[in-house]
Amino acid sequence: MKKALFVTLLLVFLFFVSGCFKINNPPVVSLTGSVTEGEEIARMTLVTFEWEVTDFDDTEVTAEFKLYKDGAEVLSVVDTGEAVYALDEQGKYVAEVVATDSMGAQSKETISFKATNFKRELFQSGAGLMYFDYSDYFQYIEDEEFGIRFYKTASEEIVPAEEVTVRKRLNLLDTDDDGMYDTWEEIPNDRPDLQTYVYLPGYLMAYETIWVPYGFEYGEKSIRAYYAGVEGPYSGYVLFYPFAEVGFDLNTVYARWVEAHVFGNPLNAYGEAYKAFALRERYDSDEKPVISLSTPNSDIGPGDSFTVSVLTENVASFADLYDVRYIQLSLWNSEGLVLESVEFGNFTAGLKDVGTFKSSDEAVTLYKAFLNGADEAEAADDVFATLTFSVPEDFEGELIAVGLAYERYWDTYGTYPDLPNPAFRDVDNGSVDGFIVDHEPIVFLE
Repeated sequence: MKKALFVTLLLVFLFFVSGCFKINNPPVVSLTGSVTEGEEIARMTLVTFEWEVTDFDDTEVTAEFKLYKDGAEVLSVVDTGEAVYALDEQGKYVAEVVATDSMGAQSKETISFKATNFKRELFQSGAGLMYFDYSDYFQYIEDEEFGIRFYKTASEEIVPAEEVTVRKRLNLLDTDDDGMYDTWEEIPNDRPDLQTYVYLPGYLMAYETIWVPYGFEYGEKSIRAYYAGVEGPYSGYVLFYPFAEVGFDLNTVYARWVEAHVFGNPLNAYGEAYKAFALRERYDSDEKPVISLSTPNSDIGPGDSFTVSVLTENVASFADLYDVRYIQLSLWNSEGLVLESVEFGNFTAGLKDVGTFKSSDEAVTLYKAFLNGADEAEAADDVFATLTFSVPEDFEGELIAVGLAYERYWDTYGTYPDLPNPAFRDVDNGSVDGFIVDHEPIVFLE
């Protein structure tokens, strides 16, 4: 009898304890937009956002969207799943969705971008180098649908050690049938019968506005059309129309042909159907000087230690070419992690490497100079520095992560021991650009 009573009381106790300690998972938010993180766009652009919220605990969820310009709220909607904003002023913008379930658990997703008065053919954006292709005749296209196709130049070996430049036809393919082109297919130039067009709307009716073709934007990983609002509440604005998730190699000459009619004649009659272009950079797509993080560790938790290496693919050769003599990089880390050590190796051949660092509770800044003098005995490699962190036994954070730092807005950082953005200086103390910093963090626990 006593045993049965004990078992009953134990079950009741476990029932109440399990109820008291039930884990409530926060909702998961997915936010997408016609602009991407870090992108710079022109003012007078219609920006759109969509979001989805998933709650695995089947609780009631409220999702609130807000858009901020220079820190001030300019738009707020609740539980609509989409938002539209006519962006007509320059500034720094942040789109934010906060999802809250009935038990108070929250999740947040943001997209930060800029609006400026730029209007140029070749420009750098958060998505990389972009080329803008514009013609005054595009807005007068009369076709219900018009076609665009592409070409590229390439080198071919005709005999050993002798190459010629040839033109190749390109087809855009949608390999996963999701409505976005994602792969190039090369067609011999003498087989025009195999080349196809991508067909785009001659006009759009959206947001109670008539939109007409305005131009094209070509990037390394994307192609999208621009449409201009000509009649309706968004007349004078630009609407993005993405249609490809694949783009163009750097320093390769491409061309496009637009098959359309204006004023009753083919676009080619005005010399506007064909145009050559290139994403010109100081390096090719396979020679990019990229700085990123790597770790050999996994499954890190309280009581463990781990190492993070700052890797520099093609960076040393690019730095040597442009006489770089000083590099400064900052990393952020989860609050509570302890920086145990920083080791600098031989990064440049033929110069003496001098490295040091400065750290705070949530960040570390690395400094490295390259001086005339005796080179280190060990061979140069692609490791800029190796950092060792430890996780205290009493660590209570939800995130164990380290990332290369970048603060888009200079007035918002506060935890860094020095300016967080990377710096590259040459032998004359001038700034050197062109380096690519991969800000994807290393995350062990989230």
